[in-house]
Amino acid sequence: MAFLNVSLLKWTFVSLLALPAAEVICFLLVAAFIGWFRAGMLFVATSLLGIILLMRSGRRDLSRLADAIRRDGIGALHLNTPGVANVTGAVLLIIPGFLTDFLGAALMVPSWRDWFGRTLVKAAGPRGGVIDLAPGEWHQLSDPDHSRPGKEPSER
Repeated sequence: MAFLNVSLLKWTFVSLLALPAAEVICFLLVAAFIGWFRAGMLFVATSLLGIILLMRSGRRDLSRLADAIRRDGIGALHLNTPGVANVTGAVLLIIPGFLTDFLGAALMVPSWRDWFGRTLVKAAGPRGGVIDLAPGEWHQLSDPDHSRPGKEPSER
């Protein structure tokens, strides 16, 4: 589990360093395709849209999120918690850049939000062949080699 935390921290750090470069490259590509003025206007418009969305539903969604955290603790933070995806999407729209705008807009669409949530759960799920089963879903088997004394685990 410690390995997973270090790996997650490392990739988060690398991603935060790479994001500005990726955003600049994306802006240059969009500007080359639709023109500098239109790209700049789109750049500003998405930030304004994020501000409007956050002002419109931000307080309501933040209060719903606070209620969920009070009720269930930090474990309540997932994309299906009321308000999390909307607030996160609006904040991502406010952050300058087309990549963050795309992610923010994707979080506003329920079907994309569900897909994104499932993808995150799979990526952060248990590793190393661990399968979590309920008590009625398994039973213990006897190991025939385990009953022989003097047999080393490497000889099995």
